Amino acid sequence: MIDPHGPSLRGDQPTDPDGPDAPAPGRRPVSRRSFLLAGGAVLAGGAAVVAGLSRSGQPEVPPVATPPPETPAPSELVPGSLDAVLAEAGRTAGRRLLGSPWRAWFGETSEPWSAIYVTWLLRENGVQRTADPVTLYAGLQRDGRVGSDPEPGALVFYSRGEVNRPHHVGLVTSVTRGVPQTVEGDHPFSLPYPERFVRRYARPWEEQALLSYGYPAYA
Repeated sequence: MIDPHGPSLRGDQPTDPDGPDAPAPGRRPVSRRSFLLAGGAVLAGGAAVVAGLSRSGQPEVPPVATPPPETPAPSELVPGSLDAVLAEAGRTAGRRLLGSPWRAWFGETSEPWSAIYVTWLLRENGVQRTADPVTLYAGLQRDGRVGSDPEPGALVFYSRGEVNRPHHVGLVTSVTRGVPQTVEGDHPFSLPYPERFVRRYARPWEEQALLSYGYPAYA
């Protein structure tokens, strides 16, 4: 019969429960596996610290994200250029004659003002100031600047009889598959002159009119 307090079969010496190797009261003995795991965690933490150090031995600071550069503001448009005239036409679309800059520029009027509006847009381009589309067309015709093809920046003239006797004029802002889009003053005709305003059109509004075009010189 084996003595439970005697030597083990593997040759281990019995442990004195009250000896120097006995665990302290209230504390569990640390197993070898727990000791190895704890040591591995310490080594991993040290490696992380070392990795976070620069070559100089100081902790590396993460790079700060640099914001993208601001887009520079577009340069000021050249007065009298095609872009400047088209931009001003776009800004004034929807404005009435009453209180408008073209009325202040031309003076008081109680007559159709489509030509006043386009000559105001072209005030930097050497175009004659006039309220009469016929006079405006004649000046462009005299300079050989009239034709039948729409293009951005051209003036579109509406006539019911002879081409050189237009009753209305607008500015072509773009052309889509041969169809001009325009900005025109003095609409709608049902309102008194001071209440009429500048309108955008996706195509010529008067289908029965004869259309011709004038080509101002741009800067």
